[in-house]
Amino acid sequence: EFWDKEHLFYNNGDTTRRSLAEYRGKLLVLDFWFTGCTRCLLHQREIEYYKQKYKGKLAVIMVNSKNTKDNYAKIENLTKQEYYKKIGIDTLISIIDDEYLFQLFQPNGWPAYCWINSDDLYQLRTFRNLLDRNYSAPFIDIIR
Repeated sequence: EFWDKEHLFYNNGDTTRRSLAEYRGKLLVLDFWFTGCTRCLLHQREIEYYKQKYKGKLAVIMVNSKNTKDNYAKIENLTKQEYYKKIGIDTLISIIDDEYLFQLFQPNGWPAYCWINSDDLYQLRTFRNLLDRNYSAPFIDIIR
């Protein structure tokens, strides 16, 4: 069910429903965040660097759950704020209105990163962004 369940994705103002099936067999990081978490947003530039560097092997999916009390309008409003633009994020793609992943992984702080390795096994949960060029990330050894 994990790979086939459909989620509502926000993509720069548009929404679509799709599953996580396209990420199966890759290192998948679920990046739990909410609109009031500045660190969650500040980490996105570093994360984008790693997504490009390991394109096809690493996927990072932002997840915004109902638990945060964020909704489409609140997220849309965030992308129009001046401080958001100063962060330098070009696109915001995230699962929104999530209940399933939140219940499954139960993040109890933000940001929270849940790592599923390329063998589709839940490997690690961190509250520190390991996708940072100033940090020697342990995940690099497991990317095939």
